[in-house]
Amino acid sequence: MKAFLILCCCFPLLLCGQDLKIATFNCEFLLERKVHMKYGLPYDMKYASKSAKKQWQDANYRKQQFIQSTNLVAAHLKDLNADVLGLTEVGNAKEVEQLVLALKKEGVDYPYWKVCKSKDTGTGQHVALLSKYELTDVVPAFEERGLYFTESDKDETAETGISKGMKATAVVKGKKIHFFVFHLKSERGGEDSDQKRIMQAEIARRVLIPYLQKGEHIVVMGDLNSEKRHEALLTIRGFRDVNEELVQTGDNYFFDNYQTRWTYAYKGQQEQIDHILLSIGLKNACKTNNPKQKQMGVRSSIVETKEEKVSDHNAFVVELTFD
Repeated sequence: MKAFLILCCCFPLLLCGQDLKIATFNCEFLLERKVHMKYGLPYDMKYASKSAKKQWQDANYRKQQFIQSTNLVAAHLKDLNADVLGLTEVGNAKEVEQLVLALKKEGVDYPYWKVCKSKDTGTGQHVALLSKYELTDVVPAFEERGLYFTESDKDETAETGISKGMKATAVVKGKKIHFFVFHLKSERGGEDSDQKRIMQAEIARRVLIPYLQKGEHIVVMGDLNSEKRHEALLTIRGFRDVNEELVQTGDNYFFDNYQTRWTYAYKGQQEQIDHILLSIGLKNACKTNNPKQKQMGVRSSIVETKEEKVSDHNAFVVELTFD
């Protein structure tokens, strides 16, 4: 019996039929060059106090604060214990490696991890995938572009793309699943930002459609900076084209606990802007014998972040059961 229990711990999905746990989390500027944001300082340090400027200009001090923040985020992610993590607002590969190592010290090993090729030179932010399953067919960036109107009278246009997005594939319990992580334009910036985000959502939809048309299993996650019924989310899900829609796991019937239902507070308003979306085929592949679970084989939860230096976002978690 003891040997069987050890095997179950090593191969939980293959032998014990447990859930595949997916989580998405915005790490709030977990990169060395902008880590001061976690400490309540302005994005541009020229607006900080004289004493703060002097303190943070010390490269060793900044590095130590980054290491401390990385360890705090790792402790938080340890409690999620997800099998696949989609992270936003992280740094480059070297900085994400520090997080992976910190997680390993916490007892959670992600032997497979990938970081996007970011085009966001302003913030330096990236998105990343951490996985307990081998990641293959990695697409580190999406080159598609699109035009959007910058004015309500549609006089002027601008071009955009997805500056922080990636895709990788894993095989879980014999099922090939394509994981997409996106970080779309934030709400800051008014109407121009809203229109830009909608176009980025259209671009995201374009890269998803070839997989949907082949009937592939898809997970889309990340900080999409849009609430459940907003235009950008509806576009990504497929309510603006003739192809298969994606399932919104943020809907009520996927939750057992309704206490925390938001991932970010914008201007005092609590919203769910971090999402995990599933292809219909993947959702239908989920099954459970638990009669108390409303949506068979799919369970969602939002885990509150209680330490300000970890993040200003909550994590969104979805558990899938295949047996």
